[in-house]
Amino acid sequence: MLPWRPEAKSLFGLSHSYSPPDLIIQDELHLISGPLGSMVAHYETAIEALCRAADAQIPPKIVASRATISRANEQIGALYNGRSVFLFPPQGLEVGDSFFAKENRSKPGRCYVGVFASALPSHVTAQIRVVSALLQSAKSIPVEDQKLLDPFWTLMVYFNSIRELGHAATLIRADIREYMNAMWDRQGLTKDLGADALKERRFINRDLELTSRIQSNRIPEILQELFNAVGPTPDFSVVDVCLATNMIQVGLDVPRLSLMAIVGQPKTTAEYIQASSRVGRREPGVVVTIYNPARPRDRSHYEHFRAYHQSIYRFVEPTSITPFARPVVERALHAVAVALIRMLGGDALSRTPDTPPPDDELVQRLKTIVQERVSNIDEQQLGAVLERLDFIIKEWRRVPPSKYGGFAPPDAEEPLMYPSGSERHPRWSTRPLPTPSSMRNVDATCDLRVLSTFPDPD
Repeated sequence: MLPWRPEAKSLFGLSHSYSPPDLIIQDELHLISGPLGSMVAHYETAIEALCRAADAQIPPKIVASRATISRANEQIGALYNGRSVFLFPPQGLEVGDSFFAKENRSKPGRCYVGVFASALPSHVTAQIRVVSALLQSAKSIPVEDQKLLDPFWTLMVYFNSIRELGHAATLIRADIREYMNAMWDRQGLTKDLGADALKERRFINRDLELTSRIQSNRIPEILQELFNAVGPTPDFSVVDVCLATNMIQVGLDVPRLSLMAIVGQPKTTAEYIQASSRVGRREPGVVVTIYNPARPRDRSHYEHFRAYHQSIYRFVEPTSITPFARPVVERALHAVAVALIRMLGGDALSRTPDTPPPDDELVQRLKTIVQERVSNIDEQQLGAVLERLDFIIKEWRRVPPSKYGGFAPPDAEEPLMYPSGSERHPRWSTRPLPTPSSMRNVDATCDLRVLSTFPDPD
């Protein structure tokens, strides 16, 4: 939001007499990779420049926490302008003692199970049978205290995409319920045996979903429901099945969860570790991976299942951040330029852009900031980045817009920029630039338009 909210300069001490931030704490550093990492690193150009705008000789110190990461030096160099890295705590003499935790071999840990049902008609059939068996098994374990079943009562089912999850949501309400009827008949849990046999049946009374399709205000409520534990009497508030995607990799810390099914091998090993570590945090956990026989990659993981899991951290893929690749530059360089000009160019220029950057000193300062950043991270892209920056300034001066833009419905008056993903006004030219306003969706989208007329083939 830096290019949209010039008031943010107060965070950097530019509108007051206090000093800019000298400490930045970054959580979950391993997630800032790929397209998201490239966009974050691109905006870091403006953030570091603003932290040093008030004549700060030393840039802010950055303390970051990370997990399941490979080649962190390269990631941090691209993200934070080639900074040196100091790992704390450093590697010790024993792998089981990491300063923060100590390995305890006297207690069972998390158990991984692989299911490769090549003899079944389809991968969907395997999902139905595995999920049904996991649900019923929690009810069939002979225990005196029902509380002992609580860790394995709620089944977390992890999917690699929302499309696969949507298919499974229909299975829960139809196919899985029907297959559980067949399981009851096979186990002798029939009505003619009386009420005691019916008590041993497992029913899906409550199923939830944790994906990006859920409204943000509903997510805390769903997370709170996952804490509901099994009591001595039947309680329909306890969640039986929770369908989830990669949203649960961060922020899901429910100690009672110990049972998970993963449908298909996740795209990366880091994702696999992060997802499966959501269960088995307090009690021993069981993770069942249902491989798809139609996918060669799933078959390979199943064939090397034991070796893969015994040294799983060795297979963590290195992260990739390219903050000055051409697609990133085209989508966000103007946002960085607008943010710096609005916050460094005085009050008049922060409110309206109708007076284009007349101060050659300000423009030269902007170019110096960008040039130094690109030279430190990706010098091969320096020429293309400076060419794009010159084009942005040239267009700004050639046809000065009357406003920066905002989030109100568009009118015929052309702004300098408009929110990415929103509709353009039909009277606008190509000058208004789509500008990101959130880091939630950083991948480019494809817009469809219905054609009402077709060219004459002759």
